[in-house]
Amino acid sequence: MDTNERPPDSDFQQQNLKAWQPLLTPNWVIGTLVFIGCLFMPIGVIILKASDGVVHVEERYDHLAKQKGRDTFVVNMSVPANMEPPVFFYYKLTGFYQNHRRYVKSRSDDQLNGKDTTDTADCIPLERIGDKIMYPCGLIANSYFSDVFNSVAPTVTSSNGANEPLDWTDKGIAWPSDVKEKFHQGPFHNETMTKYTTNDIEIDITGEDFIVWMRTAGLPNFMKLRYIINRKLTKGDVVSIQVHDTFNVSGFGGQKSLILSTTSWMGGKNEFLGLCYIVVASLCLILAILFFMKHLVASRPLGDMAYFNWAKTANS
Repeated sequence: MDTNERPPDSDFQQQNLKAWQPLLTPNWVIGTLVFIGCLFMPIGVIILKASDGVVHVEERYDHLAKQKGRDTFVVNMSVPANMEPPVFFYYKLTGFYQNHRRYVKSRSDDQLNGKDTTDTADCIPLERIGDKIMYPCGLIANSYFSDVFNSVAPTVTSSNGANEPLDWTDKGIAWPSDVKEKFHQGPFHNETMTKYTTNDIEIDITGEDFIVWMRTAGLPNFMKLRYIINRKLTKGDVVSIQVHDTFNVSGFGGQKSLILSTTSWMGGKNEFLGLCYIVVASLCLILAILFFMKHLVASRPLGDMAYFNWAKTANS
């Protein structure tokens, strides 16, 4: 080889870098498994306890329009335990794949930000209605969840029969960075543009409920925050919410639900993470016990070469 073609004589290019090659002795393996098990088990228990402290009420309602024979009806939600403010009101969809590649890409960030309301290059296949530009364009914006919960103020009926209006707000439900930086009303040209309406509801690009919808979910079953209730709900209270049902889920076999929930330092109710920690901890402790028993019953000295005679056996 020509001297000029030789790689430099450095540790990196000659693969002479220092490396740590731990010797996995039985004591190290068993000790590591015990350490992981003893660390993960209390973490899992703490997370589960935090999740159990969250009060979560869920009421499915997509089938009620057919039962009641009308699109507007009242959904009653019973409070099973005291719910300290803030109480979060969500709607939940199942079977709706917001993470589909074509769906996620079908939006115009420049249009939503007010920079260029005529930019529809990324909105395929929903760019125009006739010869007019859709505003906003794209699949995400034009599949906006259109059910209405605020046409009549919700009420709460206490256990003693008293009935009073329930105040809630849709301010503060979206990420502040989205509200301040990503969604702004742009210029609208009547001659070349048309505002998209879904079920006679005109989309407000700067509305926080729309901003929440535009942040797509990663799983087909998801909840989206709609209102915040800044008052305490007491065990036995019944929250009555009038729903105007306009968002059809039968076409994709989905379901709709309303949710009232509190939160903990870990967020909403979610037992999965805590159970994962406990399962991993249990497996580690079980394996540690099995390895210890094997080492106790059938151990061999460290560095024993008795099992390295395979070469002689193969040549004989």
